[in-house]
Amino acid sequence: MKASLKLIFGIVFYIISCSNLFAQNKKCFIEFRLDTSLNADLTNTKISFTQKGYLHKVRLNEKIAVDTGVNCIIEFNHPGFIIPGIKSLKIYSDTLIFIGYKNLESVVVQSRKTIVRQTLKGFEYSPQNDSVFKNRSLLVSLQRLPFIILKGEDAIEYTRGKIMFKINGREKKGIGNSWNSVLNAINAKDIYKVELITEVPAFVKNQGYDVIIDILTLDANLYGKTFTAATFFNTRNNINPSTSFTLQHKKADFSISANNNNDRQTNFLQAKVMENENIISENRIKTNFRFHGYSLNLGYGLRVDSANDLSVNLSMHRYKTISAFQNEYAYPTPVNNQNDEHINSGGEINLSYIHRKSKFITKSIVAKAKIENIEYDNRLAYMQPVKNDSISRQFQTKPMNWIVEYNYLNTRHETYNIEYGLQFYQKDYSQSYYIYTLNNITNENFYLIDAQEDSMRLTQYAIRPYFKYDKDFTPKKNLILNLSSEWYSILPKNFKRKNYYLPDIDVSYKTLFDNNASLTYSISFNYSKPSEDYFTGQQYYNNPAEAHRGSADLAPGKTIGAGVEYLLVNKSTFSSELNCWHSFDDPTFFTAYDSINKLMVTSPNNGYKSYGIGYNLNFQKLIAKKLNLSFYSSIIYQKIINKSIHTSSSGLRFRIQPTITYFLGRKYGNLNFWGIIEGNNVTSQGKTTGPLRYSLSYAKSIIQRKFTVVFILDEFLVKNREKKTYSVFNGLSQY
Repeated sequence: MKASLKLIFGIVFYIISCSNLFAQNKKCFIEFRLDTSLNADLTNTKISFTQKGYLHKVRLNEKIAVDTGVNCIIEFNHPGFIIPGIKSLKIYSDTLIFIGYKNLESVVVQSRKTIVRQTLKGFEYSPQNDSVFKNRSLLVSLQRLPFIILKGEDAIEYTRGKIMFKINGREKKGIGNSWNSVLNAINAKDIYKVELITEVPAFVKNQGYDVIIDILTLDANLYGKTFTAATFFNTRNNINPSTSFTLQHKKADFSISANNNNDRQTNFLQAKVMENENIISENRIKTNFRFHGYSLNLGYGLRVDSANDLSVNLSMHRYKTISAFQNEYAYPTPVNNQNDEHINSGGEINLSYIHRKSKFITKSIVAKAKIENIEYDNRLAYMQPVKNDSISRQFQTKPMNWIVEYNYLNTRHETYNIEYGLQFYQKDYSQSYYIYTLNNITNENFYLIDAQEDSMRLTQYAIRPYFKYDKDFTPKKNLILNLSSEWYSILPKNFKRKNYYLPDIDVSYKTLFDNNASLTYSISFNYSKPSEDYFTGQQYYNNPAEAHRGSADLAPGKTIGAGVEYLLVNKSTFSSELNCWHSFDDPTFFTAYDSINKLMVTSPNNGYKSYGIGYNLNFQKLIAKKLNLSFYSSIIYQKIINKSIHTSSSGLRFRIQPTITYFLGRKYGNLNFWGIIEGNNVTSQGKTTGPLRYSLSYAKSIIQRKFTVVFILDEFLVKNREKKTYSVFNGLSQY
């Protein structure tokens, strides 16, 4: 009896069994032959036969004795063909195996290049694989990265915070704030990879940055010069010129930028205080607002050698705000017109030294100092000359602060990084006030009728050690632990010194999935110290119907929070985040009606307490290589209590923020639209209306991207912007 068996693998083996019956026969023979009907040359096929752990090398047309009924493994090797083997075969009689093949239908395999890939530390982008943007500037192509949006054709923005830029792993601090012009001068196709690092070192986080964009080039560095000059015009007759220059050498970087910002607006304020249905106080005020700002920034960075970097950044500014308040109606008593002038001038210097002890160990020292002089001049009834009852109230505030930080980062270990450091800082505030009569002819200060030097003095200093542990359990699972402990001391004038111990903990756990998705859990506990506005009062918000006052008797607040985020990066970016928190003893402002002075007074206290749960959704997608859509939305339920004044409020708050860019082509530029729709903001005393903002713009680069023209229609459907507030205290409703 003869039988034949066909096994089909794509290349087909014809197994023909020629056998006779033998009783108790423990051995048989196997032989391999070529199918003579084949056109392919398989004569160089090598055969490996394994049985009972023994390997036998077999040639074509050669018989080999094997055990009957015992499993065997057969493998084939040919330089021109991939021939699948036989993993399991039992033979009971002499057998011939003919090697043959079958013609299969052709299969077209298209390679798929990854443009954006998610990692444990962030994202990787390959501009050279990007058929849409590789022939554009790097500035334009970076919008491929999650949470990066393009603003016109001359700026990018990270929607979750501030960006630190690096080139080939090294920060170029000498470029300062001129990175947009540098990115616009780089061709995307010259960059082989861009890393968006979301899990930044604590040293970077302490400088105010939230992410790092590291630009990796095929060359060792990028050299060259950029010069940018821009002028902004709008229908409010504002002209805002700016200019910047950067110079990048092999060993050093230099930048200088200057800006002049101007704005003028006309605002109308209506304030009303009611008890039940009765009006207690009402004001209608017209405000002519003007702003003039000047700033100058200098940066210099020196790469001493491969192990040492030095940098110095210097900035200076002068901002002047003038608010002319004209009362159109006041009840129950007349209110004087006012002219407020607020001048803020100062400078800041930032020194940095980075030493790379080895490839994996980095030591850094940063020192920063800032000094300001803030002058506030409030002139009553100074709307027209010859006002005999006019007086001038002047406040002079001189904040000064400095900080020194040492950091040690060790990335030597393959699966974990260790970072620790120490911060020490000091802040001083001093404020004096003077009251003058005004000369009724020149409107200049005349007689000094009251004054007090150092009416408010505040000294703060703190020592803050911190530690960060970054552990990769597997290539797809990561744990990050941030610990810090701050000793904080504050000495207000006429108060005793207060000392606080402020621990801080932040833990996150991230898991990557095969579909370029991730799931991140986080939990935190931290303290929040009051800003300078709580101590000095927000003087620049004063108006004839409302006064802001400060307090030095404030303590840090506390917050406990937790969250989970699912993030998918594929043809689109999709982020879904759920978080909750509980804050207590936080500094906050509350508003009460002063029945003696007939105005509303806003003051701070430590009574703030809140509970909340929120959901955030992010979506980003490039459609048909033309339309780039970025969409952010959030909804929050919040309950806020001010236990010091026994008020509370709760409600839902939502926010919708779309950003759309349509690429008309390299010859025709881009259309851009962005908007903000936000519901009422909940406060401990009531609510305030959220903003409704939108803008449509057209941007076009010409002459090899050397010139960019942008036309902007900002809130073009409305003539005025409206904001409402509502609060309740001691039975009085304030609007």
